[in-house]
Amino acid sequence: MEAHQQAEGAHTPSKAAEEKPAPSPPPVPTYSAWRTAAHLYFPFITVALFMTFGSPVDTIPATVVCIVLSAIPTNWLASFFYPPDRPEPTPQQAIRFSRKSDIYRAAILFTYRWLYGTPFNLQFFIADFLTGYLISVAIAERPAGTKQRRSEFIVHATLVVINAGLMYILPSGLGFVLMFLDRMIWRAAYIALVDDVVGVLTRPNLKTWKGKVVLVLTQAFTILFMSWMLLRWKRDMIVSLEQNEDWQAALSGVKPQEASDGAGVDFEDDGDRYLVDEDEQ
Repeated sequence: MEAHQQAEGAHTPSKAAEEKPAPSPPPVPTYSAWRTAAHLYFPFITVALFMTFGSPVDTIPATVVCIVLSAIPTNWLASFFYPPDRPEPTPQQAIRFSRKSDIYRAAILFTYRWLYGTPFNLQFFIADFLTGYLISVAIAERPAGTKQRRSEFIVHATLVVINAGLMYILPSGLGFVLMFLDRMIWRAAYIALVDDVVGVLTRPNLKTWKGKVVLVLTQAFTILFMSWMLLRWKRDMIVSLEQNEDWQAALSGVKPQEASDGAGVDFEDDGDRYLVDEDEQ
């Protein structure tokens, strides 16, 4: 009997053998930063090409159409480098661009003045930078590391519309306060717009056709907006140089003085200008 139990126990698998170790999850693929940001920096390469070689067409409407359509080959080229199996971002990785560093926020705010061509003022710049955090508190911006809103720009754009309506409803005595709030909200909305654009370009949704179309449209907007900003900056720089007296004085010394050169040249007068046919007289 004991021999039978021993023989049966020898053929019965032990509990340790029955419990197989759970398979380890597959390693998360990692990619270099230049590949994951391909859809972000390729539009800037397109803008650089437009600024260097110009537009192949002459009219402004045709140029705008050409710039917008350039987003299609831009997206196609960037797709060769962007990893299609990129994992979903963690809450820490999904932090908005302007909240990753104060330097990023300051750089975005610095470009805001190019929209209107206003000169740089350090005092106003510091005030705008600090008051931007007040707007973040007012709209109950979610803390970093938690699930963020799908679009921060929509929230800020709503505040812009509400404040514009209040400027017409409230008495004129509050005009200064409302104008101050309007200044804060517009700059915060601009920063939120840049955050949304960077978010779409760095974390595009390539699983659906809607996400792919949104990516192409965002790249078209980026190329068109950056081209317009650079041309406006170039125009403002030329205008400022034309109004600079020192620059104009230096430029006038380099330019050839055609009038003085022409007055000092001696030429031989052979009297041919007086030879006129009698019929013409």
